[in-house]
Amino acid sequence: MTVDEHDINNDSSSSSSFQGLMQSLNLDASDFKEYETDGLLAPTQSFTQLSEIKQDMERQLGVLFDLLRHKYGADMDTPLVTADGYPRSDVDVVSVRLIRVRIIRLKNDYRAVLRAIDEKMAAEFAKRQAENPREVEEETRERGRRREYSIPFAKVAEVVSGGPAHLAGLQENDEIVLFDDDIHAVNNNRLRNLASRVKVGRSISVQVKRNNEMVSLTLVPSDDWDGQGLLGCRLIPI
Repeated sequence: MTVDEHDINNDSSSSSSFQGLMQSLNLDASDFKEYETDGLLAPTQSFTQLSEIKQDMERQLGVLFDLLRHKYGADMDTPLVTADGYPRSDVDVVSVRLIRVRIIRLKNDYRAVLRAIDEKMAAEFAKRQAENPREVEEETRERGRRREYSIPFAKVAEVVSGGPAHLAGLQENDEIVLFDDDIHAVNNNRLRNLASRVKVGRSISVQVKRNNEMVSLTLVPSDDWDGQGLLGCRLIPI
C-alpha cells in the first residue's frame, strides 16, 4: 500500500488536514467539495444537476493540478521518499500527499458522475427514440462529437521540427485534453492507452489547451520522415 492509498482510507483525518491546507493558502476551503458516490448515482439527481457537479469537479481538479505542479513542483508520480525510505527534504511531502489524495478521490467521483450522466442521457434518448428515431439518431452522433472535456492529462514536452506533430500544429507546452475523440483524463491509463491508437496514416483528432484556450488539431502518425517514432513529439503525464 502506498502512502497516498493509506491516507485515502483515513477519510476524516485527511479531510480536515486538507481543509487546513487550503486555508493556509488563502483559498476558500468550502470551494473544495466532497461527494458521496451513492448521492451522485441517486435517481433524484437531474441531468442539469449532474452536469453542474461535473463542471465543479473539473474546476476543482484544475485548481489542484495547478497547485501541485506550480506551487509544489510535483505531479501524481513524484517520489516523496528517498532511496533509503526517508521523507524528501526538498519537497513539501505533507501538502503534496494531501492534494494527491483529494485528486484521486475527485477522479473516482468524476468517473461516477460521468456514468450517471451517460445513464440519464441513454434513458432520455431511449424514450425519444420511440417518438422520433431519425432525429434521435442524428443527435446521438452530434452528442458524441460535441462531448466536452477540460482536464488536461498530458503535456507536450518536445516537438521535433518536421515531424508529424509539428506538421499538425502541436506546440511545446500544449496540454492534451482529448485524444482520438474518447481518451481523456479519466481513462488514459498514464498515457498507455494512446499507444494502441497510433498507427501509420491513421488520422487522430487531438484537443489541446494552449494559453487557456482550446485548440483542435489532426495528427497523422508517419514513419516517412527523418526523425524517430511515429509522432515526433514527447508527451509526459500530468
